[in-house]
This record gives sequence, C-alpha cells and structure tokens, in this order.
Amino acid sequence: MADSAAQAGTANARFCSNCGAALHGKFCGACGSPAGTIGPSSSAEHVSEGWGSLTSEFLSSHGSNGVFAVALSFLLRPVDTIIRLTDDPTYRSQWGFLTATVGAQLTLSFVILPRVYAALFNLQNTADSSEVIRNEVVQYIGMAILTPIQFYICRWLGTRRRTPMSYVKLCVLSVSYGAILWMLASLVFFVVSVALLKNQINFDFKAFWEGLVVLTLLGVLVFVTASHRRFWGMSWPIAIGVTLLIAALSWLVVYPGLGMLITRGGIAGVLSGVVGG
Repeated sequence: MADSAAQAGTANARFCSNCGAALHGKFCGACGSPAGTIGPSSSAEHVSEGWGSLTSEFLSSHGSNGVFAVALSFLLRPVDTIIRLTDDPTYRSQWGFLTATVGAQLTLSFVILPRVYAALFNLQNTADSSEVIRNEVVQYIGMAILTPIQFYICRWLGTRRRTPMSYVKLCVLSVSYGAILWMLASLVFFVVSVALLKNQINFDFKAFWEGLVVLTLLGVLVFVTASHRRFWGMSWPIAIGVTLLIAALSWLVVYPGLGMLITRGGIAGVLSGVVGG
C-alpha cells in the first residue's frame, strides 16, 4: 500500500519548469523558483526543461528527421524559423539537425572541396579528415562551456523568463544555421574560383574569400542579435551588446583555445584514426 501511494504521488507530482525538480509547495525546493501553474497534465512536457536532462534529450533526438525542410525554412525565414522551432515542444530533432549541418559543412570544407580541386587542376590533395574531427570536438566542447554562461547573462538582461533547455535548443539551432551559411560561402567560393581558373582569369582569390568570411560573420551576428532579441524580449542595444560579447568569447577566446589544446594533444588525429579504422 505504501509503495502504491508513493507511486501515485509521483505520478501526480508537479515539476519545476526551471530545473525539473519535483514541487511540494509554492516554491521549488531545489532552485527557489515559483511553482507557477504547472499541473500533472503538463509535467511530462516540463520535466525535461532543466540542465540535468541535456544528456537524455541528446540521446533521444530523432537523427536527421526533417533536415532538408528545416534547412530550407532557415534559408527563407531564419529568425522566424528558429523562434518557431525553439518554442515548439514537439520539435526534438535539434541535435540531429546540428550533427547533420555541422558535419556536412566541415566535410565539405576539409574533405570534398579539396579533393575536387585536386582532381580538376592536378593539384596536391590537401583533404584532411582529422580537421573535421578536430573542429567538431571544438564546436561541441565550446558549446558546453559557453551556453550556461550565455544563459545566465541573457536571463539577467532579458525581460522574458526562459528555461535552460529552451535556450540550449536556441543555441543548437543557431550553430546549425551558422553551419548552413558557411556551406553557402564555401560553395560560392568554389563555383566562382573554378570558373575563373578554367578561363585563366587573374583574380585575388584570397581577398575574395576574406570578403565572403566577413559577410558570413556579419550574417551570423545579425541573426544571433535578432533571434536573441525576440527570444528574450531584449531591446536592440542590449541584444547587440550581448551578441558582441558572445562573439568575442566564442571567436577570440574559447574556440581558439580549445583548438590549440586539441592540436597540441593530438586528439583529433587519434579520434580520426579510431573512426577511420
């Protein structure tokens, strides 16, 4: 009887929307957040909104379901798409989408295009699959470091209350969109450079690529600013400031530092050998 009562109590329990802990009063005993109006009927939806559920959500994502449809939607209406998917509790494929887009972008840049260049112009094949592994490791570890920091900064400056898991979802989709932009930049450079080289036209390819890099980075910055403004209810000045802070931490500190550590430790080569073997 005691076990049955305990099971019934667990089934009817309410859960904190901020950390996922069971509620036994007007406030969460784990994080202190107000209990709100979360009832038994919605507990299953909110129990996975705390930091502790990140691993289980990653493992439960459905691979690459809807990758092409979501990618097309991002190209047509990027900010509307990320807000819609982030706020949609039925969309749980963000991890599969991230894996597909980042993997495709890195494979295109470090493996496919170098091989095509080598075949077309009889050049040395500079394809390097270890760079794919290295950059993937840097990307995922960097996200794990930066996302909690960004969350608490944004929660402090924003006007809308958001859960950690909803922000993780936003960040995962943001990185995916960035990968799509980098793929487009790489393909544009490839098509233009091949056409010019085939016609033996003198051209400053380095300056052209640097221009594409600047445009891509600006596109990422504008996208992150607009999406954070809508997601957190920020003003434009605050959203711009937060975006620049995130960009500085990401591009100038965390990612370069991780890349250096992984390169010096030879981790990418080891992982590439294991995967290749």
